[in-house]
Order: sequence, then structure tokens, then C-alpha cells
Amino acid sequence: MVNKSDDRISVVDGLRGFAIIIIVLLHSISHFNLLLYPITSNIFLQTTDLLIKSILTTIFTGSIYGIFALLFGFTFYLQLSKQEKRGNDFKYRFIWRMLILFIIGIFNSAFFSGEILMMYSVIGLILVPLRHQSNKSLLIILIIFILQPLLIAKIAYIFVGPGYTQNYERYIPNELFNQLTNNSFFEMLITNLTIGKHLYFISLISSGERIFQTAAFFIVGLLLGRQKRFENSLENICFWKNTFIVFLIIFTLTNMIKMALNAIVEVGSIKNIVDSILCSWSDFSIIILFTALFYKIYSTHWNTKLKWLEILGEMSLTNYLLQSIVGSFLFYGYGLFLSKYCGITISLFIGIIILFLQYHFCKWWLKHHPRGPLEQLWHNLTWIKVKSLPA
Repeated sequence: MVNKSDDRISVVDGLRGFAIIIIVLLHSISHFNLLLYPITSNIFLQTTDLLIKSILTTIFTGSIYGIFALLFGFTFYLQLSKQEKRGNDFKYRFIWRMLILFIIGIFNSAFFSGEILMMYSVIGLILVPLRHQSNKSLLIILIIFILQPLLIAKIAYIFVGPGYTQNYERYIPNELFNQLTNNSFFEMLITNLTIGKHLYFISLISSGERIFQTAAFFIVGLLLGRQKRFENSLENICFWKNTFIVFLIIFTLTNMIKMALNAIVEVGSIKNIVDSILCSWSDFSIIILFTALFYKIYSTHWNTKLKWLEILGEMSLTNYLLQSIVGSFLFYGYGLFLSKYCGITISLFIGIIILFLQYHFCKWWLKHHPRGPLEQLWHNLTWIKVKSLPA
């Protein structure tokens, strides 16, 4: 595992690249939240559609964004540490940086309402008061977040008021689907920024599951940075090996409990909430397992085979925004409207083509520039110097 000359860390870029790949494929098979598919009588396509959907959604839906969250916290540590070594207070610069990310997220939301940048920019502010907390304090807060306190509070509320029911139907964005099939570009932008974001934020706030999980991964990344767990050393190889074993056991036990719960507990509000908690623990375990696995791969000669992932990862922010723009044009009504013609299998291949083009764009761009275009813009705006006005 070799650190690059510009202080980039190979395994971190590789993880980002892997996350971008899965996100593009997931968004492609879901038509970027326009869940409209053609009816096919082809048995082969019916089978592959089901297989692809089962594999990608079961393993990665609800978990893959955790990689970005973990690396978000890790990057925060690197920036904080670098600035404090120079005697600078990074607090206000980071808050400004999150404001810029929020604005980038608004732009991205116009094309894809399910984007995460706005959420990250808000939740990321939690790192400011936590930045100087002890590792022990961070670990306690991390455990609280992982336990999903809002969902546990809902279970307690159900016992107090047994008549409680959760209305999940209101989160089905039928109105959003109808608007996205229209052939107006400006209607698509307005729909995503209004109806789309409204539905997205309601679904986030209603359970708090993703909010607490994201905050937990921010803390995990901060702790990994403090302990320098992405550096190449025998101690870290042993750490990630043990971590993999522990979380493999946790993942297995969590899913065994979930299956047993489904078999013996009747459908109801408590079962739904407990199932959500167990799913969040399972997703958390998956991300840690993938992180440990990547570190293991990058500590061997196989890291040279994954350099192409790093190219995608170095421009992860640019790639994330580009896939929203390209995906909306391909699948929404204002563009090619491929949602009407492409099932899951064909959409997967479209996602692969998007990734192929993104890879070659990144490879070309990085030959001439130190950062991706959006990464450079974010960097420049973050460190912009404000000159004081003359008296």
C-alpha cells in the first residue's frame, strides 16, 4: 500500500472508487428513483432482473453510502490534524466548507432528489464539537448512535400507547414518479427540489435511522484517522484482520436474529421498528467488513490491480454529481426516457457504460490536473481568502 506524493492514501481512494461503482449501478437499476419498468415476457430477462436486483439491493442498499460517511470522517481528521499542526483553527473553515457542500448538494438535488450531499453537510457539523473529545467519549457516543435511539424511543412509546401505527404509505413518492415522466426539463428540476426533497427529508426524519448511522460512520472515520488505521503496518494488518472476524460474527448473528424474528413475531409496528434496527446493524457490519477487506487487499501485491478504482475515487465528488446529471437525462421524461424501455438487466449495462466513460474521463483529467473539477472548486472555495475592506 503506497501513499501518493500528494498525500492521498491509496486504500482510501480505492474505497471511494468502489462506492462510486456500486452507487452508479444501484441508481441505474432503480432508474434514479423513477421506478418505472417495461413488462417483458422474456424468461431470461425476468430471471436476470430478479437476480441482479436481489444481489445489489440486498447487499448494498442502505449500506454503501456508509463508506462515503466513514471516509468523510476520516478526511475531516486529516484536514483538522494538518491545520492544527500549522497552528490554525479549522473549526470555522470546516463550517464554511459544509456550507459550500450544501450548495453543491442543492444543485445535485435538482437532478436527483435522493442525493446525500445536503444531508452530509448538515450532519457533518456534529464533528465540530466532537473534534477534541477523547476516544473513550467518542466511542460512547458512537455506540449510542449505532443503537438507533429514536427507533428505541418509538418502541418505548408503543408500549405506553399501544394504538401507535406507522404510516409507511405516505413515503411512497407516486407524485414524484408522475412528475418525472413529464418531458419538461424545468419541471423536472422544480419537482426534484420540491416534492422530491420533501419526501426524502420526511423519510429521513421519520425514523432517524440513516441520520444516526451516518453520524456514527463520521465518528468511526474520525477514530480511524486518530489511530492511523489506514497506514501500512503489521499492527494495522492484525487490527483489520481481527475487525473483519468480529464484524463477520456480528453480521451473522444479526441476520440470524432477524430471520428468527420474522418467523416467530407477528407483523406490527414493533416488529417493523426492530427489523429496521437490525437492518441498520447489518448495514453497519457490511461497511466495516468491506473496509477491512479493502485494507487487506491493499496490504498485498493485489493493490496494483486496483489502481483503476483509485482513479474513480480521486474524483468521487465529480463522479457523483455527473452520474446524477447523466442518469436523469437517460431515464427521466425530459431526456431519453429509457425507463420505459429498459428493465433492470439492461439498466445495469447502461450503468456499466456510464462507469466506463467516467473512468476514461477521470484518467484523462487527472493527467492534466491535480484534482477533479468539482474537487478543485470545493478546495478553492474552502480556502478562499477574504480581504478586509479598507476603513
